[in-house]
Order: sequence, then C-alpha cells, then structure tokens
Amino acid sequence: MDSSLSNAQKITLPFAPSMLNYIDKIYSSLTSMNQPNFLTDVQREPKGQGSTTKEHPAPLATLAAFYEYLASPEASAMRAATQMDLSAPITDYFISTSHNTYLTGNQLYSESKASAYTNVLLSGCRSVEIDVWDGKAEGFLGHHKPSTSSGSSGESKASGSAIPVPGKPEPRVLHGHTLTRETSFREVCYAIRDSAFVASDLPVIVSLEVHTCLEQQQTMVEIMEEAWKGMLVEVTPELEAGTVPPPPLADLKRKILIKVKHVESVDEGGDREAKEKAVYTQHMEALKQQKNPSNSVEASKGFESPESPTAAPHKPSKILQALSKLAVFTKGFHFSNFAQPEAKVPSHVFSLSEKAVREAHATDGDALFEHNRHFFMRVYPNGLRVDSSNMDPTFFWRRGAQMVALNWQNFDKAMMLNAGMFAGEQGWVLKPPGYRSSDAQPGIIEPRRLDLTIEFLAGQNIPLPPGHTNENKFYPFVTCLLHVETPDDSFAAADDDTESEKTGYKHCTKSVTGVNPDFGGQKMEFATVSGFLDELTFVRFKIKDNEWMHNALAAWACIRLDRLQEGYRIIHLNDSTGAPTEGALLVHITKTYS
Repeated sequence: MDSSLSNAQKITLPFAPSMLNYIDKIYSSLTSMNQPNFLTDVQREPKGQGSTTKEHPAPLATLAAFYEYLASPEASAMRAATQMDLSAPITDYFISTSHNTYLTGNQLYSESKASAYTNVLLSGCRSVEIDVWDGKAEGFLGHHKPSTSSGSSGESKASGSAIPVPGKPEPRVLHGHTLTRETSFREVCYAIRDSAFVASDLPVIVSLEVHTCLEQQQTMVEIMEEAWKGMLVEVTPELEAGTVPPPPLADLKRKILIKVKHVESVDEGGDREAKEKAVYTQHMEALKQQKNPSNSVEASKGFESPESPTAAPHKPSKILQALSKLAVFTKGFHFSNFAQPEAKVPSHVFSLSEKAVREAHATDGDALFEHNRHFFMRVYPNGLRVDSSNMDPTFFWRRGAQMVALNWQNFDKAMMLNAGMFAGEQGWVLKPPGYRSSDAQPGIIEPRRLDLTIEFLAGQNIPLPPGHTNENKFYPFVTCLLHVETPDDSFAAADDDTESEKTGYKHCTKSVTGVNPDFGGQKMEFATVSGFLDELTFVRFKIKDNEWMHNALAAWACIRLDRLQEGYRIIHLNDSTGAPTEGALLVHITKTYS
C-alpha cells in the first residue's frame, strides 16, 4: 500500500547498533532527571493522550519499554490522522486527485492501462480522469488488445465485466493527438468498480473528457450504469437542475460522482431527441465520405491519431443529455470569469490549467479564493508537461482549490507533498479554518512565528538508490525542505522555483556512511518563519547518496506541519518510488511558536 495511506508504521525490533547507541544514552539521560513526565514534557503530547497498561508500560519504566515505545506507531514523527469530520459539505475538502490516470508513463507514447486506476485508488486517490474517444466496430485500433488476464492488474473477465457486443463499437481510453496506446472504456469502468472502495469508503470523483460521438456517448452511459450499479447518485429533477447545495461528505459514502460537461435540460421532448439524432446522422455521413486512413503514418504504426488529417473529423462539441445528467454534484462548466452566472450554480466545477489559476490569482486573487471557499475547482498540469512532470500543489491548495490533479505515474516532489497532505486521510482532508464555506472570515492567518529545530541522530535500513547494490559505498546525507509560502511565491511561475528551494528553507547534513548511519546530532534550524498555516505547510526529508549518480534519491518522507510531532521521534522512510520501507531516522524535533 502506498505511503499516502500509512497511518500506523512501526519498526521491527531489534534496532540497528547505530540507533541503539543513541537510544541507550537518551534513556539514561531521561531516567536520571527525577522521572520527568516523558510524554507531556519531552514528547509534548497532550495530557491524557498516552495510556499505560501491564502489556504496554510507561515508556521510561524499563529500557525494554523504551525500546518498545520507540518502535511503536506512537513514536512516529508524523502524528496519526484523527477521526475525520464528515459533516462538512463536499466542497470544504481537499481531494487527492490524479491527472490522465490511464497513462503508465509520459504523455506522448506510453501505454494506457485499466490497472492504472486500480493502482491509484488502492493508494488513496479519490478523483480520477478518463479521456474517452470513439472506438471501431472491429475492435481496438492497432495491435494493442484489452487485457483479459487475471491477477494484480485488475483487468479480469472474472471481475464481472459484461462481454462487449460483437460488431458494436465501444469507446476507448487514450491521450488524444498522441501515440499513446489505448485501453477499453469498459475495462476502465470495471477496474474502478472493483477498487474504488477497498482503501476507503469515501466517494470517488470520475472526471470525463469526452471526445466521442453521440452514439458512443450512449454506450458510455450504458457501461457506467452497468458497471457502477448501486454506486451512482440517483438523479432527481432537483439534482438535475443543479440547485441543491453540496451535501455533507458522510452522505456520499461508497458513491461514484461523475464530472462531465453540463448541457441544459430543455423540456422539448421529441425536439431535443430529433436534434441529437440529426447531429449524429450528420456525423455518420461525414464518416462515410472520409478517405481510407490506411496509408497514413499513424495507421502504419498500428495507431490512428485523432488529429490525423485522414482520421475522423472533429466531433460536434455536444454532450448527450443522458450523459450530462449523470453529473449531479460535479457539473462541468467552461470558465470565463468569476462573475459569470454559472459561477453561482451550487453544483458547478471549473477546471483550469495551472497557468490559468496563476493568472486568475494575479488579476483577482480575492475572487479566486472566495469562489473556492464555496464551489469546486479542479487544477490540471499544463499541456507542455509531456514528461508527466507536476506542478507544486501547495500553491493551489493555498488558493483553496479542492482538486489539484497530478501525474501519479511520475513520483516527484509534487507527489511527495501530496502524500504528506493525505497520509492516512482516505483521500479527503477537511480544509483549515478560513477556507470553508461556513467560515465567516475567509483565509485569515494568525500573526505568529515558528522556530523549528531538527536534530539528526542516526538511521537504519535506509534503502539504496535504484541501481545501487554496494552498501559499503553508500554515503547518505539528509536534505530537509520547509514548504511554507513566502510573499513572492504567489508570482512564481515555475514549479521548481518554489519557496522550499530557497536557501533559507533548505538545509543539508554532511554525508555519512552506510545504510545504518550515525549522523552525530547534526542540527537544522528554521528560524522565525512567519505567514503560514500549519495545515498547508510541509516538512520534506530527502536522503540522497553523495557519490552515486549525482546525488541520487534513496529515500524520503513528507510530513504536514500540523502533524509533525516534537521530542524524540522516528521518521519512517519511503523509497524513490513511494513505497514504504523498513528505513527510519531517529531525530529530536522542537517547534516553538511565538
């Protein structure tokens, strides 16, 4: 399971010698001080939070008890996620979100797989994206066929997916205008069904980018209603009108919410049906007149690009009413400005690129923030990120955007921050005070300062960087980055030019030796930090090798400041792919507010 769901990590005893040396010294020092109240005075835990029993004695009762405490989840540097408040409207939460979920690699020529949905949903993602294009009656284009194998991929006929009707074209999923290989819309829907509520019973939002004709849109509706039977919100006239306020999160457990472009429901009966039929007939006539694309470069490669000159002409920019009405609390509208009438529709969602959000913030930041206090916004990466890189999500969370869509296939800084935001939170995190629709005052930050000190003592079982096999030639050092907004962050354009990369918010230890290193009590101090919210500030740790492939990443951890615990703590490490490991750091943390 991905680190984003970790909420109870512990260490398997015994400790490595490097750790034991410090633990024994700490125990001796503490027990010679007239038995202080260790949990409240040293670990700074609220009174009454720790409990002792015969099976779990006080941490300082014996040296063995101290070992047991430090190996337990209670000693983690990351405070366990508390029981969630599910009573707020769904727009009052940040949501762990995936962009182009179907892709397994870059945006240009990687493969699309239904199993990608299984992977992200089991890792805590609660908002996925499907790009849907027309299929052909004879099957998938090219030689890539849908998987029918069972196993971890989640693409199994045994999962209950109905067999497609022979000769009837079904929609396919791929990144349009590229050479990415496709998968079946049907397989994707069944993969979502089978994994949506395994890691969490909180709702999943499915964002549809529809590029199909009306006939295949109807097929999409049939497939979704079949695959997600009992998981969709029942559509009533009031809900279809979009005037019902967003419900509490608790009311949507085990529900799939569809986000798709909204079209007006016109009470014209046969007139609407006739118009839709006319559009479809016109489209089919155009298909008959097009040239055979078999001589195109794309076809010779087993792929027909949707923007190929010989491919099907652009589909009408129309969404079938039967599809549109499935979007109940997440109706997609085109964004022009925050004064447009649709900006007050309770169920609307605006989807903006990262660049568009930065521009909106620069021109009318107050309107952007006020909108996001009450209504949904989804932010997606710029199209130029063909390598599946990501923007820094913290900028957009601080603007109140609920869904910041990231490329989960590339585990980078943004994904580390996303893991820190949603660790143990089931993919939904209640926004801090000032960011919610019910708050009287928007986004007020208390004027206070923070002094943060982290002392690095020792480590154990630190994973080697990918491709590194010699523990004796491993020279790890720790980089610590504090992600806190500074005045000029609002105008930073590049994802890597963020506040945490600046000298004042980034510190490194000296390199040491081996997978069980002794850091010798090296300290990092972040002094007089101001203008921040604990819930939107992150401390990120990276362990790199000083000799291997230009400081290759070996392990990392990311902790939200409001969950960073003081005292003698264990930082549990993930490897470079995001998987939890047995690796750990022993540290001493002090947070002083003024």
